[in-house]
Amino acid sequence: MTVPRSIDRILSDQIGLWSLQQREGVARRSYRPIITISRTYGARGAELARILGERLDFSVWDREIVHAIAEKRGEDKRLLETLDEHRRSQVDETVRSLVLGTSATNAGYLKSLLRVVRTISQHGSAIIVGRGANFAVSSERALRVRVDAPLEWRTAGLAHRFGWSLDKARREAVRMDAERDDFVRHSFRSDPKQPAHYDLVLNPEYLSMEQIADIVEAAYEARFSPVKTLEFA
Repeated sequence: MTVPRSIDRILSDQIGLWSLQQREGVARRSYRPIITISRTYGARGAELARILGERLDFSVWDREIVHAIAEKRGEDKRLLETLDEHRRSQVDETVRSLVLGTSATNAGYLKSLLRVVRTISQHGSAIIVGRGANFAVSSERALRVRVDAPLEWRTAGLAHRFGWSLDKARREAVRMDAERDDFVRHSFRSDPKQPAHYDLVLNPEYLSMEQIADIVEAAYEARFSPVKTLEFA
């Protein structure tokens, strides 16, 4: 797979920043836990991530970026090398335990994906959208959010956004929901629809994205503030 130039640039810039922080010891002093956002298709989870990223000054890693890095050979290890030796070992140990028992057809990709997500989590100050990230990170180091809304509401929004008929919008929503659910079930042996897997489950049907972001931000600050330096034991 050829990774788009913009993603290559995003990755290079982030690696450069993390490497500099690692040398200067900044990352350990100012660590802030991440936010993961799971979403049904059309529930506007990516928009929520963008708003929160701007408010909190967090990097935003959407599904396409994480997927592209995981698929490109060696990029997961480039990210991993921005951590010190102790934290690299932590990530590798966790990846091995999570991949254990996974089918061979998916194990290579999943291993790379987990390295990417766990490395981002170790650095902190980030939002990861999709790819089952909430199942890949420690609940102590993440606020796990799911955004869901009734199918009819999502169908109407998709039809308006893309100029689709209602029938096509519904089909796409059902198809994408099934693909995302299947990926999580196959990769993490978990049901992404179960609310117990999340700290917040939010419905944007009667709330604006700004209001949803207010709720997430308040929950994050209540849980993780005042910011403390976390030990990577």
